[in-house]
Amino acid sequence: MVRSLILGVNGQDGSYLAEELLDRGDDLTGVGRQTVSRWVNPNRFRYVPLDIAEYAALDDLLDALRPERIYHLAASHGPAGYAYEAVWREALAVNLGTLHVCLEHLRTRAPDARLFYPSSLKAFGHAPPQMITEESVRVSDCLYGMTKNAAYDLVRYYRARHDCWASVGIFFNHDSPRRPDNYFLPRLTAKLAEQRRGGDGPSVATLDFWCDWGDASEFMGLVADLMQAQQPDDLVFATGRPLHAAALADRLARAIGLSGGVAAPTGPPSFRADISRMICVLGRSPQRDGFDVAAWILRERHGIDVSPRTDAA
Repeated sequence: MVRSLILGVNGQDGSYLAEELLDRGDDLTGVGRQTVSRWVNPNRFRYVPLDIAEYAALDDLLDALRPERIYHLAASHGPAGYAYEAVWREALAVNLGTLHVCLEHLRTRAPDARLFYPSSLKAFGHAPPQMITEESVRVSDCLYGMTKNAAYDLVRYYRARHDCWASVGIFFNHDSPRRPDNYFLPRLTAKLAEQRRGGDGPSVATLDFWCDWGDASEFMGLVADLMQAQQPDDLVFATGRPLHAAALADRLARAIGLSGGVAAPTGPPSFRADISRMICVLGRSPQRDGFDVAAWILRERHGIDVSPRTDAA
């Protein structure tokens, strides 16, 4: 039985990963800042309430538990347009400082342990390259991206200098019914659900953009697979199938009985994810895209079943 530790178990990703690892039989400890487990049955694992930005307390926990797998999914982050200036010290501590604590634990106490850390599409800046791979040039043009890029470099340093088993996942957008309301897919689905009831719903800033949306629970299954690989590797986590927001909104509207009519995009996707290394290393890739995730949110949060994807692009 593998001893696993999830930092950020009360978040979307941490909670789905916890369920995945428990189904696989891991001996799991989860850490969150709240007093109780938010999504996962606390009878199934050990829950530890802890502010991991208290570095000494985090280090003591690592020393006491001696986990074989560390999943660092805690993060200070927000939706598109989020202003990190007001939370910069927290973001620096949680996104970077706590990672250093974990890597030092691997270096000094647990040379056989493994660590996973998630990076982000934002690591490539506001204008990412047309084809994004694990080797694409990273650009730190936002505060969140700065923390993620510094963390990526820290992982690579400890891997090269100290032979630590540590991998980075470059996450493209991934959502679920557990994603907070201020993210795009929850807002879009809430708007469509309200329109179906005859209202208007929350505003959506724009539908004129491309995005590669995946299923958060599916991504976490792939993360668990990566931690069983022979060698650490950094992988792009994406579907490889970008969707235009306006086209997605139109398909969803028609699928739930609304008229649709949103203008379709006129140009090609602004970027794509190259998931060939993921397929090579893990033998599979995400199957569910933004339409599937939005349908999931509509069903779980609004009680609306989406018709089959006969109109899918």
